[in-house]
Amino acid sequence: MPDTYTIHNDQLTVTIKRKGAELCSVKDTDGFEYMWQAGDVWPRHAPNLFPIVGSLLDHQYTYEGKTYDLSHHGFARNMDFDMLHQSEHSICFVLMHSQETLTSFPFKFSLLITYTLSGNRLEQRFRVVNNDEKPIPASYGGHPAFNASPISDYVVEFSHSEDVKANILNGPYIGLDEREVITDKKIVLDEHTFEDDALIFQELKSQQVSLVHTKSNHEVAMDISEFPYLGIWAKPGAPYVCLEPWQGLADFTSHNKAIEDKKGVVWIPQNEESSKTFTMSFYSDIPL
Repeated sequence: MPDTYTIHNDQLTVTIKRKGAELCSVKDTDGFEYMWQAGDVWPRHAPNLFPIVGSLLDHQYTYEGKTYDLSHHGFARNMDFDMLHQSEHSICFVLMHSQETLTSFPFKFSLLITYTLSGNRLEQRFRVVNNDEKPIPASYGGHPAFNASPISDYVVEFSHSEDVKANILNGPYIGLDEREVITDKKIVLDEHTFEDDALIFQELKSQQVSLVHTKSNHEVAMDISEFPYLGIWAKPGAPYVCLEPWQGLADFTSHNKAIEDKKGVVWIPQNEESSKTFTMSFYSDIPL
């Protein structure tokens, strides 16, 4: 099977890797690349997170009296998906449970990730199907990184006025600290914005968040209306910004490790599924 796949229309050309079903390139007709092209500072483009988001305490959780090890953001981003079907404008990948996944996640599932192009919009849909004989827990979400060089030329804009503060990580976990970072519906970015790691938001009113270049007409707008949480992140000073719609969160420092008590987990009944979609719109000809 190929390592990468391409879909396109008259506005965008999109490339996705088989490994992790990871979006790795979005180019417009002028050849402008919107996606971070990986590198030493961070070797990924847009990992897909499953079956957890963020880190577990000690990278462990408990279920029915047993302890399981599960690495940061889960295993899906590091596994080869199968391409299920493809057309000119759409492609669907699938990852199914295996002996390898059952050792750290003792649940039978199918994870389908579908990319669909329409005009200047790229839709990414997650479907987690329960193939087990019991309810299964799951968290999932996106982590796309968009070029932002230099970062001080960019702002993050919200579609509504927000009075929520960002949760701040304590190591890889969510602690008690919060920070007020949104002013006039914007986060003004600089090389210090992410010195304390990701900014994590709960209970946002905004259904759209945008990464806007203040000195040109390039913008990425993301519809996050189906996801309850949002992460915004970059390595400090790095030339990209991640906008991350999440169904799930890292463990809180006070968590008891029980998967049944983990915030953000959805429990999917037998023979049912959980599905959510976010959409990225890419603009290069909007008036300043």
